[in-house]
Amino acid sequence: MNIFNHTARKFGYAFKGLRIAVKTDNSFKIHFLFAFPVVLSGFFLHFNRYEWMTVVISIGLVLVAELFNTSIEYLVKMFTDEYHELAEKLLDISAGAVLTAAIMAVVLAAFVYYPYVV
Repeated sequence: MNIFNHTARKFGYAFKGLRIAVKTDNSFKIHFLFAFPVVLSGFFLHFNRYEWMTVVISIGLVLVAELFNTSIEYLVKMFTDEYHELAEKLLDISAGAVLTAAIMAVVLAAFVYYPYVV
């Protein structure tokens, strides 16, 4: 297999993972849905380069955190359906990572939108 085919297959797996997240994870859908009006407002408000960079990085950070959270949820489900204290900690910590990313995104959004609302 040549390097192009190998790379193309890896991208295929990555896009498959995104499709799985979109189809199966309601939280990912919600975060994705919340990103839409933010991006749309950027066009209407004529964000500058740095505002766009802040918005794109913030959205990306939240979506990546949600993808890791979803993968950890699947990993835990793969090994047990029963309650386990360590499984609970894993799930809570990964949810905390998503919450932290979302809070950071909201704070950064406040900095970006502040000049437009004052």
